[in-house]
Amino acid sequence: MIQQYLTFTVENTRYAINVFKIQEVLEYQEPQHIPCSSPLLIGIIRSRDTNIAIMDLRKKFGLSPKDPGPETRTIVLEVDDPESGVINLYGIVADQVYEVIELDSSKLETLPKAKNFSGAEFVSSVFINNDVYTLILDVNKIFSQEEMSTTTTQEAVQTDDVVTESGVTIKPKKTRNSVKKEGSAKTSRMTK
Repeated sequence: MIQQYLTFTVENTRYAINVFKIQEVLEYQEPQHIPCSSPLLIGIIRSRDTNIAIMDLRKKFGLSPKDPGPETRTIVLEVDDPESGVINLYGIVADQVYEVIELDSSKLETLPKAKNFSGAEFVSSVFINNDVYTLILDVNKIFSQEEMSTTTTQEAVQTDDVVTESGVTIKPKKTRNSVKKEGSAKTSRMTK
């Protein structure tokens, strides 16, 4: 079966993620820091009227920090939450994004079991082309259930919120999990 994957690098290692798990690729913007959040959470950004938690893939993989450069991109992922049945949006930062490639699943190989390989538990398979290794990431394994519960950004700031003179924000009635309305961006969607 042929599937499409977005290829990118983090610390000179080439990775790929199935395009069905990707909402969009954005030019890097500095995330807004959130105090007292998960150590893996860099902060949040706003895209399409939605708050998106940006996770530190370098820290998750045990790599040293790196300042963003002109090729740095944010990849917005759709991550399944099996407990609630909701798909949450998370961003990861890539040093560089390359292209979308088509891969035949019969060409994917398993990764050798190695305890010292940084990020091995998040890699589902490897693809080798012209001696270039591309590690296929499993998005649902990158984010643990605990991380998802502490960083979920399901409730986007609404433009119809009312702020009183005393600074109290009054939100219109809505359900916890946003439903996509005509002309508006989704924050999460039900998978069941």
